[in-house]
Amino acid sequence: MSQNIFPLQILGLRRTNKVYEETYKGYDNYADMTNRLQRFSQKYAHICSLVSIGQSVEGRELWVTRITTSPTADVPGKPRFKYVGNIHGDEALSRQLLVYLIEYLLTQYGRDVRVTELVNRTDIYIMASMNPDGFERAVEGDCTGSSAGRENTKHYDLDKSFPDQDKAFSETSEDIPEVTAVMQWILEKKFVLSGSLRGGSVKATYPFHDGSSYAASGLTTDDALFRLLTHTYTENHPIMKMKNPDCPDDPNKSFRDGITTWGMQNYNYFKGNCFEVTFGLSCCKYPPASQLSIEWINNKEALLAYIHQAHIGVRGYVMTRSGFGLPNVTISVSGTDHNITTWMFGDYYRLLLPGRYDITASSPGFLSNTVKNVPVIKGKATLLNFTLEEPAEEMLLLDPSEQPMITNDRLSTPGPPISKSPIHTLDFQHHSYDEMEMFLQLLSVVYPYITYLKSAGRSVQGRNLYVMEISTNPGVDQQGKPEVMFLGNLHGNEFIGRGILLNLIEYLCRNYDEDPLVTHLVNSTIIHIMPSMNPDGYELALKGDLSVIGHGNSHHVDLNADFPKQSRSRNTVEAETKAVMNWIKAHFFVLSASIRGGTESGLVVYPSSLDSVDKDMFKSVAEAYYLICFLIVYHPVSHCFCLLHNVGTDLLTWAYHSTDTLAVDIGLSCELLPPEKLLSEYWEKNHRALLHFIQRVHLVVRGMVTDGQSGKGIANATVMVEGSSHHVHTSSTGQYWRPLAPGSYHITASASGYTPMSVSVHVLKTWVEQVDFKLNRDTLQPSVEEGEQKDFETLVEWLLAPGELDQLVRSLIPAQTLQYRTYKERSGFLRGLTLNFPHITRLYSLGQSTEFRTIWALEIAGNLKFPQPAEPKIRFLAGVHGNAAVGPELLLEFASFLCLNYGRNPAITKLIDRSRILILPCVNPDGREQAQEGLCSSSVGYTNANGTDLDTDFFYGNASAQPETLAVMDLISGGTFSLSIVLEGGFLLATYPYDRPNQQAQNEETLRYLASLYASSHPSMHLGKLRCTKKSEGIPGGILKGADFRSHTGSMKDFSLDVGLCPEITVYTGCCMFPSEPHLFSLWMENRLPLFRMLLEVHRRLSGVVRDSEGRPVSDAVVVVNGSMNVHADSQGRFTTLVAPGTHQLMVQAHGYRQELQQAGSSLLTLMTYIIINCPEILYPRLASLMSILICALLIWHLRSAKFSRIQDGVRWLRRKRDVLRMETIASEKSPLQQEFPDECGSEEDPFLVEGH
Repeated sequence: MSQNIFPLQILGLRRTNKVYEETYKGYDNYADMTNRLQRFSQKYAHICSLVSIGQSVEGRELWVTRITTSPTADVPGKPRFKYVGNIHGDEALSRQLLVYLIEYLLTQYGRDVRVTELVNRTDIYIMASMNPDGFERAVEGDCTGSSAGRENTKHYDLDKSFPDQDKAFSETSEDIPEVTAVMQWILEKKFVLSGSLRGGSVKATYPFHDGSSYAASGLTTDDALFRLLTHTYTENHPIMKMKNPDCPDDPNKSFRDGITTWGMQNYNYFKGNCFEVTFGLSCCKYPPASQLSIEWINNKEALLAYIHQAHIGVRGYVMTRSGFGLPNVTISVSGTDHNITTWMFGDYYRLLLPGRYDITASSPGFLSNTVKNVPVIKGKATLLNFTLEEPAEEMLLLDPSEQPMITNDRLSTPGPPISKSPIHTLDFQHHSYDEMEMFLQLLSVVYPYITYLKSAGRSVQGRNLYVMEISTNPGVDQQGKPEVMFLGNLHGNEFIGRGILLNLIEYLCRNYDEDPLVTHLVNSTIIHIMPSMNPDGYELALKGDLSVIGHGNSHHVDLNADFPKQSRSRNTVEAETKAVMNWIKAHFFVLSASIRGGTESGLVVYPSSLDSVDKDMFKSVAEAYYLICFLIVYHPVSHCFCLLHNVGTDLLTWAYHSTDTLAVDIGLSCELLPPEKLLSEYWEKNHRALLHFIQRVHLVVRGMVTDGQSGKGIANATVMVEGSSHHVHTSSTGQYWRPLAPGSYHITASASGYTPMSVSVHVLKTWVEQVDFKLNRDTLQPSVEEGEQKDFETLVEWLLAPGELDQLVRSLIPAQTLQYRTYKERSGFLRGLTLNFPHITRLYSLGQSTEFRTIWALEIAGNLKFPQPAEPKIRFLAGVHGNAAVGPELLLEFASFLCLNYGRNPAITKLIDRSRILILPCVNPDGREQAQEGLCSSSVGYTNANGTDLDTDFFYGNASAQPETLAVMDLISGGTFSLSIVLEGGFLLATYPYDRPNQQAQNEETLRYLASLYASSHPSMHLGKLRCTKKSEGIPGGILKGADFRSHTGSMKDFSLDVGLCPEITVYTGCCMFPSEPHLFSLWMENRLPLFRMLLEVHRRLSGVVRDSEGRPVSDAVVVVNGSMNVHADSQGRFTTLVAPGTHQLMVQAHGYRQELQQAGSSLLTLMTYIIINCPEILYPRLASLMSILICALLIWHLRSAKFSRIQDGVRWLRRKRDVLRMETIASEKSPLQQEFPDECGSEEDPFLVEGH
């Protein structure tokens, strides 16, 4: 039984222990190149395919290597890019460099973040040799070339054989089959961007050189865009950017900006949608093989950077109102005379420079659609979709056999033709759990572009509760698409629901792009299907009497009676129930259906206790389903012998009162286990009604709730309908969907910190009602997004539950970038992360090492530019000792893991949005460069370049500290971090402060707990039995106090606790300091869960606010936790600290207030304990006022008398009395308040200073 669920885009992606290293020994002839490309396509079949688009004159194949996810299928949503080399046979360098590029992309996929993102997001085609016949005649070392090698076998220059834009194609395909094949290829694929690689010069060129009017008028209206594209390559090429290549045989030895105007590009530009630039790679057309290595180095970065340019400008889809993609639609941009057309799926990509444009989509038979003032920003493609209308389209009301399909607001439209179900292709049988698992995984492999398979949790016996998400761009939050949910096998002995839902999954996958209705539903909806909620009961039912065995789960609990009565009920529920509850709450399902057996076919059951508003809605859903079942496909109504009644709260009632969704039960058959031969009949009776149920999520009131000032969507706003207690809430982008029957309603939107807004709405049967709310902030209410915070608290509490975090981590997209990196490679990797994830990453320098290497810090957060006060900050560090080489690589993998899953996994997205994560992968880069792989106990690289152990150099005020130490001390001193984790090597344990001997930390209990948290999340560390040395045997729980492990002063963890007020845990990841590279993967698997657990822990904290009796914040308060640990409140009276689970005594001290004692509890499953402490004022401020009056009186009296010494004694006495009153709340001279409130008066020798007060 499989235990891991992986997204399809990385299926088959496994890191090999060794990457093939190119030797650059020589050029590949045709046979060698063919064999090499074929090996690539076989070894990397998950991202690579090899096809021939034709043959040369002499019968050699014109090979094209395609590199992308799903490399054998045409998939919409990715720009198509191509490189073409060796168009002239004697220009051999381009051919070999493209072979190197193919190999680089394939071997670095899954290792290099930049390459991985490039392959995931781009459809890359590489034709290494367009003229294989000419290459076989060319001679290595011939820099000027010859016509024998330059031309094809029929003596045609292939570049010049492409037809001009104004002339017919005159040559025959027998003379230039290479050109004919490439022309057809260009027209078929409609590439977005192309590069043609040449030799004999070092420059980049673009259209036109044919003397046409376009050239005469200053090239084209896209001239500036072409210049940007050429600069992308030239600025990344060390020779081209010098603008003086000095090629001896090139007539243009000097050229402006490395750019001229000539090439094959005309055909691409005018006929194929494609912007093509020609790049001259070297002065020598066929340089000696000894030059290949340096030429690859010169061109590699430019080749990669140029591919990235396929992602600029505007992209989108052009569709009909029924959701069909329209091919060959013309996309025109104001201000340019160059148009492009859509591809087969209706998708288009138009490269544009930053600016604002009016863009029009037009096609014969449809009304054109123009969108004005479309913004295009630098480095990113703006998404712009078009819907084209047919002229004078009739608005028809449909009977149940012709259901409306709505895509535009306030427009009714007849549904597209619905093709008959191809039932002969479906798999009608009862599947065991293992068969179901294999079936679902197979579908996810075959249809990766519309499916995402995951597990919502596990049953009591550990079986996965599989969920198949079906949509375009599945597994990612998709704005504007409503969600619908189907659930089957709620009772294990109800086989029919499970079977029909597996058929529905298969039907949607097989008929996408074939059936118009299915295509539209998948394009416009996010469909979630859980075929089996009770797999344990199903397996039991297979073995016994269906009427008794398997109805409940393995604990014999009826899952449909297991839901809590109230949303916040603490009732214990079964594992399956809990998983489904969490799954439903994590989404915004508009409608949900439980597919049941043992009830009448076509019978739709809804909650019994309903408000009248919602009862009408449920009735309309039930009636529509029944009519479609019994009118479209006639069959006699059957009545079941008995209906099962629930004793507890069922799913429908719980969902209605506790979630956003409206849920129903749909009965398919009186039989629990119908014969397999009847499954096709039940499918035929119900499949159209099920599709219509999906369609119903579009026939709702929908809209946006936004901030009236910023226009930003308000998450978790509440949308209420008068007369209904069922409220719905907005998504993270502010969208909502509310199903309502036809009629008039009063709808109100509200959000924390905003003034509610109400509107009256009239809902009709045949169109979507769009109702948007713009809420204004209520100045009397707090502006904190309480709803978002509650959602986040619920998420983290769920992840803190046993097994949930491990399940989440297993389901994420693995980064798989593990390898040992040099300083230069590590720096490039970090820059690559910031280039690929600019919105959530920031890379900056903390300083430089002794040998002037940069000490990099990578910050990951959802709100980089606008830090939130409540965001906890966590610090991950490694490489304090350079020979502890595992830590830096684990942290780089951790960073990649977070970035790759941001936006793809909702839990990771919310976690990053609510945290500030700082990763410092290598504190000691100099020592790391000296260390050697495979040496487990060597001290080489342990110290920095000056021979200093950096972990003994952290002393406050140490002006002579090492530069690495100073850089990190500055970070710690000003960081306000909540927690710090340091990865070391050489042992397997975790240590906590202090490292210096004979000192106990104030919060030692919490520090010990934090160390045990990491160790207990590690598969073996908590055992404490690894025999690295005799000293490491028998360590209880795998944790030690630092001083008990290796006593020393000047440690980073001691400095962090004393100066940075941040607890720091040092984790020793393994017995070997520098294990061989193949061990990295197992070390990552051991440490990834503990790293995530520590990230969660900064959100499980004790937090609160100190206020006075009138509700005002007390800014100078000190909260003493358990009599030892002092926590200072900020200017708003807020305080926060990490604590171990348990009950804690909080003593609040503040100048002018009485001490306040309060208890607070913290548990392992509590996200945050938030308390409000009200401190009553004490009387001594008033007494101080009286004393001030007395002092003034005494001074006046002194001015009128000569008894100065008596006055001085009196003043001293009054001051002593005042100090007694003031210090009543201060226990000793060491109280934290001593420095907070210095004496207000000057020296006691000068009593006249009192006069100033």
